[in-house]
Amino acid sequence: MKACKIIVFLGIVVLAMGIVFIGCESTGSERTVAPIGNATGTATGTAQGYSSEVSVTVTMENGIITDVEIDGSGETQAIAGPAIMRAPRSIMAVNSADFDAISGATVTSGAIKEATQKAIDSIVAESATAPAAEEEVVEEDEQISE
Repeated sequence: MKACKIIVFLGIVVLAMGIVFIGCESTGSERTVAPIGNATGTATGTAQGYSSEVSVTVTMENGIITDVEIDGSGETQAIAGPAIMRAPRSIMAVNSADFDAISGATVTSGAIKEATQKAIDSIVAESATAPAAEEEVVEEDEQISE
């Protein structure tokens, strides 16, 4: 009888802990990252991978990376494929080229980081030198006094 009470008590404790942890679960729908200035645009960077050149095209809106496309078609797909597939999501999650390298594809991951940083730098530089929109000058009507 005592063993039965202990089992019931442990079951209740486990159930309560489960409810608490479910309530704390993150939905993952919110992404809080620091914007990279107010950079907006699309650029491509390239870097040498293990077997070939890797190119990364980055799109940014108001300092937030919104899209990343990687072309590593010359890399060994069995090794580099996971890095090429996972890196875009990682780059957008951290809004930076500084994402965790993909295990087993260290050289390709490094090339992706380097090419991503080149693309980001290009967008930031272009945004900084883009001419500001000209303000519209509104002339007031002249009043004629008699």
